[in-house]
Amino acid sequence: MPWIYQQYPSEEDLYALTWKCKAQLISRNIASTIVIDNKLKFAESRKSGIRKALSLNIEVGESNDVDGFWHVLEDNLGNRYNAKPVHTASEMKLLMSRFPNNIRLYVAKMNGEIVGGTLIYVTPQVVHTQYISASVEGKKHGALDLLFDYIINKVYANCRYFDFGKSTEQGGAYLNEPLIFQKEGFGGRGVCYDWYQWEL
Repeated sequence: MPWIYQQYPSEEDLYALTWKCKAQLISRNIASTIVIDNKLKFAESRKSGIRKALSLNIEVGESNDVDGFWHVLEDNLGNRYNAKPVHTASEMKLLMSRFPNNIRLYVAKMNGEIVGGTLIYVTPQVVHTQYISASVEGKKHGALDLLFDYIINKVYANCRYFDFGKSTEQGGAYLNEPLIFQKEGFGGRGVCYDWYQWEL
């Protein structure tokens, strides 16, 4: 488990895995995390997006419209990566109903239509983005910039860490450079997510 989720230093498991169990590191992904009480400033590109979104009266806030966001998410993943979300909208609605305080949806709307959003998981000290997506219009008009400014600096300003999740694929072999660049623009910095293999 990445150290940001630990309330106290507790990496004895890593020692035991490598020296006692002879486990091998088989994958290392990199995520981007913000230390909320010691944030870096947003990059000018993110600030510019915020100004653009504000000038167009884009509205941001929490939402229950999972279907509306899933439409944006599925379109984006399908068109850009020929992929689908891990969860269906129905599965996510069920999970949200069972964990209403821990799974939240935030969206950006333009003229009443969802143009961007993120689904987040909330733990005692980490807010983690599970899905992030924007429509073509949302990307053009800075919808996610305004949305993350709202989430990071207003909604979860008292959380310890804000984790954007990983920017790698193929077990860490491929780095999605535009994606990590975007996350770094909000002040995110690298945290490794490691996978070990233990032969029994």
